[in-house]
Order: sequence, then C-alpha cells, then structure tokens
Amino acid sequence: MEWLLLGEGEKKLPLPIYRQLLSGLYQTPRTVMLGSGGCIASLGGLAAFRTGDFWIAALTLLALLFVVMGLFRRSPVFDELSFQEAFQFETLYWISALGSSSAVGALSARALIVSNTPVVHLLVLALAMATMAIAQRNYCRPRLVAMQLASVALPGAFALLSHGGVEYGILGVGAVVLSLMVGRTAFALCSNAQKSIIKDQQLSDQNKRFDAALNNMAQGLCMFDAEGQLLVCNEKYLSMYGFSAEIVRPGIGLIDLLQHSIDVGNHVGVALDDFHDEFIAKISSGDASTFWNELEDGRTIALSHEHMASGGWVTTHEDITERRQAEAKIAYMARHDALTDLPNRVSFHERLTEALSRIPVHKQVAVLCLDLDRFKSVNDTLGHPVGDALLQQVAERLKASVRENDCVSRIGGDEFAVIQAPASQPESAIALAERIVSALGRSFYVGSHQISIGASVGISVAPADSLEANQLLKNADLALYQAKAEGRGNHRFFVPEMDRRMQSRRSLELDLRKAVVDGEFEMYYQPLVGTSDGQISGFEALIRWNHPAEGLILPDQFIPLAEDIGLIVPIGEWVLREACSLAATWPPHIGVSVNLSPAQFRTGDLVRTVTTALAVSGIDPCRLHLEITEGVLLEHTDETLKILHSLRDLGVRIAMDDFGTGYSSLSYLRSFPFDKIKIDQSFVQDLFSGSEALSIIRAVTDLGRNLGMITTAEGIETAEQLEQLRKEGCSEVQGYHLGRPMSAASATQLLKKAFPEGGLEAA
Repeated sequence: MEWLLLGEGEKKLPLPIYRQLLSGLYQTPRTVMLGSGGCIASLGGLAAFRTGDFWIAALTLLALLFVVMGLFRRSPVFDELSFQEAFQFETLYWISALGSSSAVGALSARALIVSNTPVVHLLVLALAMATMAIAQRNYCRPRLVAMQLASVALPGAFALLSHGGVEYGILGVGAVVLSLMVGRTAFALCSNAQKSIIKDQQLSDQNKRFDAALNNMAQGLCMFDAEGQLLVCNEKYLSMYGFSAEIVRPGIGLIDLLQHSIDVGNHVGVALDDFHDEFIAKISSGDASTFWNELEDGRTIALSHEHMASGGWVTTHEDITERRQAEAKIAYMARHDALTDLPNRVSFHERLTEALSRIPVHKQVAVLCLDLDRFKSVNDTLGHPVGDALLQQVAERLKASVRENDCVSRIGGDEFAVIQAPASQPESAIALAERIVSALGRSFYVGSHQISIGASVGISVAPADSLEANQLLKNADLALYQAKAEGRGNHRFFVPEMDRRMQSRRSLELDLRKAVVDGEFEMYYQPLVGTSDGQISGFEALIRWNHPAEGLILPDQFIPLAEDIGLIVPIGEWVLREACSLAATWPPHIGVSVNLSPAQFRTGDLVRTVTTALAVSGIDPCRLHLEITEGVLLEHTDETLKILHSLRDLGVRIAMDDFGTGYSSLSYLRSFPFDKIKIDQSFVQDLFSGSEALSIIRAVTDLGRNLGMITTAEGIETAEQLEQLRKEGCSEVQGYHLGRPMSAASATQLLKKAFPEGGLEAA
C-alpha cells in the first residue's frame, strides 16, 4: 500500500515532518466538510430529482456516506504516533477522500450521459468543480490530490466528450486542463509546505536546544534590551534569586525586577532608586566587567555582563559563595598551622612587619622565640599522636599567657614565637617570658599520660635590636640558643655578642666542611698502661684538626659542632680506618680505643663501618675497643643495644667511658655486658680532696672486678694518684703522668722502645 500512498521522497522524510504533513489532512474544518456534504446533497439530489435516475441518487448517497465518514473520523495525537500508526491513519483518510471524490466523478458522468437537460448538466459540473476545489486542501499529500482530481475530472471529461458538440468537448478538455493546473498547484504547495515544515522543525529543534542549553547552564543568564526590558532569562537565574516565574518574565523592566529582588528578601533595607542607579552605573562602566552581588542570606553572586551591538546587555550570574569560602579557607590555611590553628611563619612575618611599621614613641615591640625542652623524647617514647596533642595544649597555654593584642605563632616543629605588642621594655618581655616558662613548666595530661616538659625563651626588642622582621627573629633565635646553652627553663635577651659568636660558629662550620674534604685531620694516641706490670696495653685514638690558619684544634672545640651538622659520621669513619690501620703495625697484644658519638648509632651503618675497618686493616677484632658514653644509651635504647650486641658479636670490645658522671650508669651495666669501665677523671682529680671520690673509685673497681670488667682510671697526673689507684685495684690507667697524646709516629717509636725484641715484626 505504501507504494501507492507514498512517493520515494516522502518515504525518506523524517518522522516528525511526516507527522506534521499528515496532521494537515486532519485539520480540514468541519464547516468545509459540512459544506461539501451540503453541496453533494443539494446538487446531486436535484440532478436525481430532474432525471429520476436511480444510479444518480445512489451515487449521491454513496458520496454523502464518505463525507460522513470523514466528518466523524478520530483525530489522533500525531506527536505520539509511530510511522506505522501514522501510515494507518493516512490510509483511512485516503479511503474517505478518494471514495467521496470517486462517487462525485461517477455521479457527474452518469448525469451527463443519461440526461440532456442543461440544468442537470450545470448542477453536476458545479458539483465536480466544487469537489476539485475542496480536494486542493489536501495539498500536503499531492498524490492524493492528483487521484482525487483524476477520479472527478476524467469520468466527467469522458462523459462530456461522449455527449458530443463543440461546447461539451471544450468543457471536457477544460476539465482535464483545470485538474492538471490544480494538481500542479497542489504539488507546488506541497513542496513549499514541506520546506516550511522542515524550517519550522529546524527552528523548533534549535529553540529546544537553546532552551536546554539555557536552562542547563551552571550560571544564571538574563538578557535586556536597550530600554532595560527583559528579553530572556533561564531557570537557574530565577532559582538563584528566588524569583517568581509569573513576575520575572520577558517584558519586565529592570527597575521592577530589582523591586522584586528586594521584595523576596535578597536586599533588605536597600532603597530602590539607589539600588537601580548603582546597578546601571556598574553595567555602564565599560564594554565588559564583573562585579559581586552580596545577598542577604550570605551568598555572593558574581555578575559578568557584556554589551550587545544592538543595545542592551547580557549578564551571567554565578554563585561563587563556596568558591569564596574555599579561597578564604585556603588563604587561612596558608597562614595558619593546621595542628594548633596558630598563625604560621608566613603570617608571623607579615604581622611582625606590620607591628614594626607603627611602633609608638617610647614603646618597644618584643619578639620572643621559644622551643620545648624534652619534646623529642615525648615523640620517641609515646608516639607522634601524643606529641601532636601535647603541642595543641601548649598552644592553648601560650594563648592564655599573652594579651589580646599579642600574637602567638608556631614557626616549626616544637618552636613557637610571640609578638608582644608595643609596651615598656624590658619589664613587659621579662614578665611574659616568666609567665610562659611557668605555664609550660606545669605538667600536661594527654590521655592517661602525665607529661613534664619545659621551655626556654629568647628575646629581641625593636627598635633597639633591629627594625627588620627577619633580623629581629634571628636575634631572638640566637638568644634562645644561648638560653638553652646556659640551662633549660629560662630566658635570655639578645646581645650583639651572641651574633658574633654565631658568625664565628658559622665560619668554623664552613672550615670544618672544608677540612673533611681536604683531609686536615690528624690522629694522636695516648697510651694506656696496665697497673700490674707497668707495660703499655694499648692507646686511645684522639683526633686533632690541623687548621690552616688557627693551627692545632682540640676535639672539644669542633666535635660538638660536627655532631650538630652531621659531619661526625664521615669523621668517625675516617678515625676508625686510621686507628685500625695504625694498630695493624703494632704488636698483636696492643689494643686501640676509639670514641663513638651517639650520631654514629643513629645512622644505622656503624656495624658495617666497623666491619669494613677491621677487614681492611686485618687486625684481630678483640684489639679494637669502642668507647661510648651514657649519651649513646639515652637515645633509642633498644636499637642502640641491638647495635652494641652486633659489634660485640664481631669480637670488638665495648667500654663505658666517663663512668659515674651520669644518673643511671649502674642500670646500663645491667643492660649490656661491657668489657671495660673508664672512671671519669673528675674522681681522680678529687682523689685526695675528700673521702667521697676515693670511696666511689673503690666501689667501681670492686664492681668491675666482680663483673669481670677491666677498670681504667683517666686523668692520672701525679705519681701519688697512680700509686693510690694501683692499691685500689684499677686494672689500667691513663693520663699525662704516663704519657701525653702523641702522633702516630711517636706512638710507634714508643712501642719499639717498650718492646725492643721483635714486638713490631709480629704484626
């Protein structure tokens, strides 16, 4: 059936266009259909009455039946039809339309053939012409129009030509020509209709896409003409401001829209005229600009407008409340410590710079730097979560210790700083420092832990010390360094001498780094003598620094600095290699003692370093004596003991140096089986000053004897001291009375004299 109803071009039409063309068939007004039925009834009825012909009457009734069918046919919702459903409705329409026109064509031909009455001929020709005119309304389906015209014109033309006569022949030809003209017009109208429908469909689709894009924008959008009348806006714009769609719609003026914004509570207490004038001034400021609209509920809307060439403007509205809050949060976080919520170093510098720029006359600004005493042990023993909680409590106590216009900052791990607002100095700074030391000296409670720490404070004052923020903070830090060096839990003011000492320390640090690279160190050796036979039992290796400008520098002047800056590890490795290499040239019963720093235990490579030194030198591990102080065991006890056991497993001897000077020396003898105890020289120096030193020495020697440990007394400077220590049972002695530290060559020469009979060759 499709081949008859639809042409090839029509089959390719999109469904929406096909639906619109089909809907045009069903849009024929009922008045036209009633008129058509009335025309068929009156003209066909008169023709049947004048001729008395049954078939004319029957064909008239048949034509009327098809008109009635069309009159009562159901009009569907075309937008919901599928192609097959639409095609079924078109088929029904074709049946009704072709049936009616075919009946009229047959009726006309019958009347012209059976009757010679001019009136009858006139009636049926008028009916045919009317049917052909009505058929033209179906121009949306030109094939239907052509068939309707053919069904009316061809039977009539045949009848006219058959009737005879020039007049009837001309009428017959005219009917065919007229039908062709009407058909051609229908095809032209159909083509135009299709183009119009396609354009309308494209415009509709474009409008839908525009509406979809407009209403799915993340921003609100509104467009105004040159007169300030709203042309278009999207749903986001309405919802953003809580506008009513019944009020804010195309055509509303700007001033009425602003009044509605005030009415819905976006701007409370704002005068309409001022609001309008301010808005016009902003959008008239240039070709394009952006400004913020602060709403009463706390939201911030960013308005960006663009002028149109035809006048008027387009404005986009973006809710930037969350973005501004995020930016404010980021800005806050960039200037505040995440753990304590105190200002950080960046914020501290900004506030200090501002404070220094407006110091009143006769007033001074103080900067206090402080760090916590014993905080590292809290982290190491109780863990970082406890340490973090402790820092938060410290921050609260510091804030409670200062005035409202002072500023407390956290500038490092356990380092804090305070800007004391302009006040009379030094009294105010002293009072604040004492409050801080007192507040942080009280016990803290974190969970089930009672924690005791403390604080040291360094103070610098502006403008006396400096008016530059970085320099003032540096001066306070130098004062803090001095306060810690003199004993924790106190405060010190900056004095220029501190800076000179620090500059000297920095210079020494640079020289020390150069010394490591250039090999400016030299090993000296002090003999250890057995008390039983008076023979040399070994040497203690002591490092010296041959400074190119300062000459020979003793270890107590540079070893602490080397430990602070991390150079003690490479220096210690060099000392081990040198001492073992030299010991390899000595008699096999002569040992060498090397002092170890706590820093060497922290690296985790100490066992490897010792193993390498022994392997390269080839000496028996038992000849190497490693001396440690309590400082080694105070840090990371479990890990340190593990390393000591690993060294002892190599065959190396371990000695406790400076025994008796610490508060827990005896407990360490229980935790590790030392091979030697070295009695600190302070007891030897006080040997004849009272009974306490002698009693301690006697107790230590008895302890060593009972535990199977060698006891070595340091600092022997007189024969009387030597004789007394021999009586007390010391195994070994060392000191200037027995031999000063000497070069490697002198130590070797001393051994040659002490063991002249092939002692060195044995090595």
